[in-house]
Amino acid sequence: MSTRCSIKGLSTRRRRPTASLLIFCFLILITFATLKCDRWHRRVSLVDDHRSVPLDEATTLVDIPPLKDLIDSNGKVIGDISWMLDFAIIGFPKSGTSFMKDYLNQTDETFVYHREFCIKKPSDLKRFVKTYHKLHVRYQQPTHHKTVRFGLKCPGVTYRSYDMEIYAKYFPNTKFIVGLRHPVSWFESFYNYQMVRNMSMPPTTSLVGKCENHQKVCTDRARFHAALARLRKTPMTEREEIDLLFGTRYQDQFNNFSQRRRGMEERNIFPNKLLLYEVRQIHQNDTAREVSSNLRDYLDLDQDLPQIMSYKQVKPRAINICDDEHVDVRSLLTEHGTDASAWIRKYLFKNPTVKIASPESFDRLLDSWSVDPCTTHTS
Repeated sequence: MSTRCSIKGLSTRRRRPTASLLIFCFLILITFATLKCDRWHRRVSLVDDHRSVPLDEATTLVDIPPLKDLIDSNGKVIGDISWMLDFAIIGFPKSGTSFMKDYLNQTDETFVYHREFCIKKPSDLKRFVKTYHKLHVRYQQPTHHKTVRFGLKCPGVTYRSYDMEIYAKYFPNTKFIVGLRHPVSWFESFYNYQMVRNMSMPPTTSLVGKCENHQKVCTDRARFHAALARLRKTPMTEREEIDLLFGTRYQDQFNNFSQRRRGMEERNIFPNKLLLYEVRQIHQNDTAREVSSNLRDYLDLDQDLPQIMSYKQVKPRAINICDDEHVDVRSLLTEHGTDASAWIRKYLFKNPTVKIASPESFDRLLDSWSVDPCTTHTS
């Protein structure tokens, strides 16, 4: 016998919700969840970056010029933007630049953009101003007396004229951090890095001299002293210095340099401070502690930086630079190392704007630049 009773054809049993009602309720829940998630994301997101601050702090409570006073509608810089960039990691490729970026992002007192941020063309400068203006607003950092120092990583700035012009014109107060490395070790690392990235690489003997056919690896790029000399921190008037920078092999570069010297002497366009370190210093506990302390002082930080943990990288190698087929390339690279170490010691060290991380260990490591590391089994 059925337990269902009907009154005028209506059932007393609870009706099941219709499919349309279920769908409606589901859509309501999805909409609510989306709004909550979006609200949370807007509260913590930070302009294409890995860090975050509450949105409640995004209101400009400190003295920061509005963006419209810094760039016009076409992206042209019309105001002072020098305060936006406190330091720049512009060392040479494969010389600890990624390590330095990650290391300085371990403290609340420094901020480094999480990807390479190079300013190679006008659109890059426009993007920089917009991005770093918003970062200053989000972190509530004024143009002076900051509690957070803002930086970026861009290896190889001293190779490129446009980059250098940008720093000279807009960022005269930015502190440079430059990593160096034994030229032989650098060449091997950079060559293997390009190979791992599936770049087509010719034999090392084809990479002697200038970089051609859009190659990034060549022996000329291991002439770190010639690249650093573009910062105009040495007189470049003594014959001995000219020989170290150019020698007979680079006579054409010397002729171009001579033609530009008058203009270079009339404008000291790089007053920026410069901190140098040798990449092997961060792999040794004693020197790593001193490098950390030097970085803190250099960047005017209040707190100690985290301890640099000693480590050894194991990376795939397409070539072993110590193989006999590379002996001529190593000989030239060691020659470049000899000239570079001599120039750095005798001329660059004398500039008061140049600082050296752990000077004693740095000087000892420079000694090794005059020796083929494959003959001593150290690299």
